[in-house]
Amino acid sequence: MNRDVLPENFVATRSIYDKVLAANIDVHDLVYPRVFGDGQYIGQFSDNSAEELKRMGASMQLPAGSEVLDIGCGRGHVARFLGRLFEWEMTGIDLSEVPLRDALSRQDCASPAAPTFVLGNLYEHSFGRQFDGAYGTGAFCHFDAARLFSRASSLLRAGGRIGFMERTRQGMIGEDNWLKLTRSWSCPYVYSVEEYLELLRNNDFTVLHALDMTSGFRVWQERSVAVRRDLRQEIIRLSSEDYYEASVAFASYENDVTRDGMLGYVCVVAQRNG
Repeated sequence: MNRDVLPENFVATRSIYDKVLAANIDVHDLVYPRVFGDGQYIGQFSDNSAEELKRMGASMQLPAGSEVLDIGCGRGHVARFLGRLFEWEMTGIDLSEVPLRDALSRQDCASPAAPTFVLGNLYEHSFGRQFDGAYGTGAFCHFDAARLFSRASSLLRAGGRIGFMERTRQGMIGEDNWLKLTRSWSCPYVYSVEEYLELLRNNDFTVLHALDMTSGFRVWQERSVAVRRDLRQEIIRLSSEDYYEASVAFASYENDVTRDGMLGYVCVVAQRNG
């Protein structure tokens, strides 16, 4: 089977977040507070608790007042959380309209710390400046990492930091699973940790941290199945029985491939050279 990196497909990516997932955001808001536990769900769509998001932000070691870009910001909750926590000046960009509308509807324009949210393509949008930092939480899987890191390098000042948390390839992934993990979710590739680190170095970054987060990722995957089963009636009430069955099947699939050693999770922080 050909395991080349597929072309990025942002039309398909937009469809996932504007149609498939946006239709059942109430279910997500029901399930994930119970998956992550008390105080750990801030509205994030990624497989990270608030404590894990805080850990990534702290590892970036950017001072208060730093200008930071959230790549694939979605509903904007992570940008608000990290901006408040670290006193960063946040900009979020996303190409999907539905989550961006949600982010803008919650915007407190009177707050001096309110993030700026941009609807657009990261490669095409002109920000008019460089940033001190940039990060992604579960969004980088939709990008060709070589192209993404090249663009990030151009958007960061010398010494700027990039951080991300993302799933990684650990074991041998068969053809059926590969197609589910790539084409089905508009992901060009499933990178190993080593491939991510090599591509960062090839694009003028020095890797500072690479933290294996697989054990926590496995816990979240297992809980996402168990919580859905516990909340069956509530989920059906908010959506439909067909949606419930499909969501449990998908959560169970992700849990299975992770438990079987094919998928892991990593937190990486790197610094732009120069």
